[in-house]
Amino acid sequence: MLQELVFLAQAEDYGFWSSTISTLRGVGLAVSGVGLMISILIKGAAGTNGDRHALAARVAEGVFAGLFVVLLGWFIYERMIEWTPL
Repeated sequence: MLQELVFLAQAEDYGFWSSTISTLRGVGLAVSGVGLMISILIKGAAGTNGDRHALAARVAEGVFAGLFVVLLGWFIYERMIEWTPL
């Protein structure tokens, strides 16, 4: 009986957590896109203000760090699923 529950939990691509993982992945990618656009807008509106250029660079750095974490987490989770025998 326990084996059947485990099999049903892993029936989809990511098993029981499929909808949660897909949602988190989509939110992470969307937020990084919005953050990148905000960074571009700050940079475009900065003109000759050096502080705003530095702010745009910090925002872009944070966005790319977050995107890296999202993509790395996605990659690591997929490898864990592949390596773990059923």
